[in-house]
Amino acid sequence: MLSIPSAVRDRLVALLMCLLLAGVAPVHAQSGDAGVARALQQAVARPAPSDVAPAARAALAFTRDPAVSARVQQDTIRAFGRTQAQIADLDKVIGSGEMMREFDAILRRYGYDPHNLGDVLAAHLLISWEVANDRDSRASPEGQRAVRRQLIGPLAAVPELAAMSDAAKQAQAERTAYLTMVSALSYQSLKRQGDRQALAALASGVQRSLQVHGVDLQRLTLGEGGLVAR
Repeated sequence: MLSIPSAVRDRLVALLMCLLLAGVAPVHAQSGDAGVARALQQAVARPAPSDVAPAARAALAFTRDPAVSARVQQDTIRAFGRTQAQIADLDKVIGSGEMMREFDAILRRYGYDPHNLGDVLAAHLLISWEVANDRDSRASPEGQRAVRRQLIGPLAAVPELAAMSDAAKQAQAERTAYLTMVSALSYQSLKRQGDRQALAALASGVQRSLQVHGVDLQRLTLGEGGLVAR
């Protein structure tokens, strides 16, 4: 859980929940969306390979530029904030860099690379699965590690992703990171409060967000092969 004051956290979660359920998110359409959707469907159709070609990992890697991070931060705050008070709350956790630092820490605990778009998208898929199914992926560490192997190859084969500049890969990764953390923060807070109705609404919203890419999170199970259909 992000270490922010509880009053700010509660206001932030209420705001983010409303926006999530309304379908508002700081992730913009990309020219490779159709390819990404096919890659996700291909990835979860079979267990993870035992290894991934270094060239595939390299195709999705990027070097972080602070100027790109600052631009994505401000775009995200503007996408979510509707009032000056909301913008101030968002700035405490997004503009400060705290939310991105927490996301990076989560990825490293999974054994993922925060500077790889494939790993960021794998983390988004895994955390979305947790929220949609009210499950904890820590019960299957080998499954956590397998999900990144599932996605890297299919994603690296998407021409639009492979052709992205470092800045474009970073921007997409960071927009995805914020969307992922919004879901995770909302889930953690609602879980702590024991609000089953709001948790169900959040799960439904996250489920729909992946269904548009042809992935049914509630039909996936996590095991040694990663996230595969039951």
